[in-house]
Amino acid sequence: MDTKLPEELAAIEADLCLAIDTIAEGDERRAHIMLDKCNARLRLLVAGEHRREALRLWAQSLVIAEEWDLALVKYEQILSIEASDEDALWQTIQILLRPKENPEAARRLLQERLLPLHATPEYEDALREAEASMGIERSEGRKLPTP
Repeated sequence: MDTKLPEELAAIEADLCLAIDTIAEGDERRAHIMLDKCNARLRLLVAGEHRREALRLWAQSLVIAEEWDLALVKYEQILSIEASDEDALWQTIQILLRPKENPEAARRLLQERLLPLHATPEYEDALREAEASMGIERSEGRKLPTP
């Protein structure tokens, strides 16, 4: 196994953190240049042995840049590799629920894919949020539906 590749992914992850800090400092132009450079490096890595890790970092980069549709594509690619990737499902739901304002799709993913994998209070809260956005009321005592 090539040990240089995980080091490259770690370096890209550090650069993404630096881009977030740069945005926080108010220099969005410089941050976007940094993100573009990260994406160019990741583009070369997604064909290799660490495809899923590279796609995850690329999706995170796109989220930082608020490129929601492209981030969703990257998370879909991760899910095509591993359909039960909990983080990719959760990140997809977060994008659908908030920036994309698509509670129906978020609810469907929660009910059909994420909650059956691992029911957490955070995931259940997201389901309630999606349902509230759709106008579905749930009494406190009512259990969450099981698929």
